[in-house]
Parts: sequence; C-alpha cells; structure tokens
Amino acid sequence: MINEYPPEYYELNLNINIKNVVEGTVASKLSGFFFIGEDRFVFSALAFGRIGGQNVNVKISKSSSNEIKKIGYDPEIILQIVQKKIIEGEITILDAKKKKNV
Repeated sequence: MINEYPPEYYELNLNINIKNVVEGTVASKLSGFFFIGEDRFVFSALAFGRIGGQNVNVKISKSSSNEIKKIGYDPEIILQIVQKKIIEGEITILDAKKKKNV
C-alpha cells in the first residue's frame, strides 16, 4: 500500500505551511513550503474536494527534487507524505494580514 514508507520517513517532522489559497468552484490552488531539517522546499498544489473525496496534487521544482535526493530522501515519497498531510489537515495556514501588522 502507498502508506508503507521506509522507517526513516516516519521520523521526519515535515511542517507544511500554506502561504496562499485561491479558491475555485472545482479546485483550489495552494502555494506554500515545508522543511526537511533546516532545508526549506517551496511547493504548489491543486486541491480537489468534490466528487470522489479529497485529492491533492503537489508539485516541486526539479532543483528542489534534486536537493531532496542529495539529503538522502526519495522526492516521490516526500510528496506523498506532504499530500497526505494536506488532505488530513496537518498544516499551518499562514495569515498574510498578521505578518503586515507585525
């Protein structure tokens, strides 16, 4: 099953941060970032939530994918974990208004 990852992936503390959401009638566009250790990775995503349940398609750049490989992880597995966390709501939504007031 897809949720079966090598043991080292279970110990990762991926904090998923959503910076921007553009809601549509069928899908929403998300942008944000996550960390692996001290390394920050930017992503974009399309989130669908209508027929058939929740689904999220997360994309990262080729250079981010290569950087994830360099630190010893499989980018595809990392993206699966990020997708799962977004679907399950294990995210932080950053409020741009609060940043401007600080």
